[in-house]
Amino acid sequence: MVYRLVLKHLPIYLSLLLVLTCAKEDSQDPGTTPSNITPKYILTATAGEGGSVDPSTGTFIAGTEVSITATASSGYRFTGWSNGSSDNPVTITLNYDTSVTANFEQIPVYSLIISAEDGGSVSSEGGEYSEGTEVSITATPDEGYEFIFWSDGSTESTRVITASEDLTLTASFINANSSSGLPIIYINTSGVSIVSKDDYVEGSISISGSDNFPDLSETDIKIKGRGNSTWWQGGIWGKKPYQIKFDDKTQVLNMPKDKKWVLLAEISDVSLIRNKLAREISGIGSFDYVPKAEYVELLLNSQHQGIYLVGQKVEESKNRVNIGDDGYLVEIDTDANGRIDPNDDVYFKSAQSGLWPERNVFNIKEPGLEYDSDEFNLIINHVDNFEAALFSEDFKNPDSGYRAYIDLESFIDFYLVSEITKNQDAASYSSIFFTYMPGEKIKMGPIWDYDLAFGNVYYSEAEFPEGFWIKSGNPWFKRMFEDDYFKEAVRERFNYYYSNLGSFQSKIDEFQSYISAAQERNFELYPGLLDPSVEIWPVPVRFYNHNGYVDHLKTWLNARMDWLNTNL
Repeated sequence: MVYRLVLKHLPIYLSLLLVLTCAKEDSQDPGTTPSNITPKYILTATAGEGGSVDPSTGTFIAGTEVSITATASSGYRFTGWSNGSSDNPVTITLNYDTSVTANFEQIPVYSLIISAEDGGSVSSEGGEYSEGTEVSITATPDEGYEFIFWSDGSTESTRVITASEDLTLTASFINANSSSGLPIIYINTSGVSIVSKDDYVEGSISISGSDNFPDLSETDIKIKGRGNSTWWQGGIWGKKPYQIKFDDKTQVLNMPKDKKWVLLAEISDVSLIRNKLAREISGIGSFDYVPKAEYVELLLNSQHQGIYLVGQKVEESKNRVNIGDDGYLVEIDTDANGRIDPNDDVYFKSAQSGLWPERNVFNIKEPGLEYDSDEFNLIINHVDNFEAALFSEDFKNPDSGYRAYIDLESFIDFYLVSEITKNQDAASYSSIFFTYMPGEKIKMGPIWDYDLAFGNVYYSEAEFPEGFWIKSGNPWFKRMFEDDYFKEAVRERFNYYYSNLGSFQSKIDEFQSYISAAQERNFELYPGLLDPSVEIWPVPVRFYNHNGYVDHLKTWLNARMDWLNTNL
């Protein structure tokens, strides 16, 4: 009976149980995992072009840390993951389904071409190299040759190149038996052009001293343009004058240590001898200091620039114009053609300025000072007092006249060097230097800028060996020649210079021989300089070869000295 009753109501019991079970399930948050089930998540790792990943996919229990490694294919490199990480391998913690992609890029390949000019060989001809590859190369000279430099300016015969760009390098050699004999200066600015006289360019310098001078190993420098007419001439011909500056005082070709040096291009002087000769003539005088200079060949960024004079700059220094902290170095200059910079230069006109050309000024080169300072007024007053005495009625008086203010020997030597050479600028225009130590006398010098001397100018009477130039053109000397004492002292001193004419001519021959091989290379670079149909400012007489210019210089100097011997 009971059994039948249960069976009879079994469907009802089952329905009730189903309802209760469903009600319990419906009471749970539909987004909640049952507490007895551990969630799992899917990791999907993929690789971009150029590589692979491991593992690439999988299902992992929540909280699992999975390490994924990206492997670049040959010629590619891993650059990072899509989630911003650059770790490799990268660790991913699975708290949700995650996708990540490894990115790759093709490694740049650069071409390295290595070659050698005549006279040597290289260890490798180069090839294609992945970025960052280090390649060792060596330049080896043949017998009788010497390695000079690589085309990027390096002077190391063996070097390591790290591939970072397409690069062509050529090793240059020189026949040791046909060397010009001149020192060679190598300057490298990494290809940066030198276009300013105001702004320095960073670079390096090394010097091969040849047989006569010590070498200089590669050293950091700064370099900029310099000069006035020579600067714009250099722009025309591609042979510019420069000023270089070392970080520390450095000896150059046995010349005493200093920081600043000049490279004179000698464009207007086709003989290449005038500035050297003027220094030789001055060297027998009484000057406290004559700027030193030596012939060199210049290679700038591996490009041969020809013959230069490297030399000392006219400036205050223990080894140059030694005037200490209290002395003055003054240049009689002109404010024409941008020679004076109103922002940097401190200058004045004297009380007797009407005697000088209108644009002449006294430019205070040393010391650095301010307008209207005591130091500024001191030099103005001293120059004014000197000129007042010089142009006074009593100017011949040795105690109260001009001689009380000047070092007579230096004035006479300056006059004679400038008059013998008939230097265009020395009459009144520029580069007329003098020094003054307070409490002492004014000294003329040093001499400077003689490329437009010895008749090398076509726009004035300075072209010709006859006639006075300084005596008639410089107001100081013109007045002094009205004093018989000065005139006789000049005549006596000239005899000394005239007696050295033979040694001056021998020096010209010596210089010509010394630069013989180098001048040929110089004019191969600048053939227009030996083409009489091509104008060179302000050269008055043209020849087809270097020897013609040297002979003309010698002839002019003989004629000049003979004329002065007759007329002084």
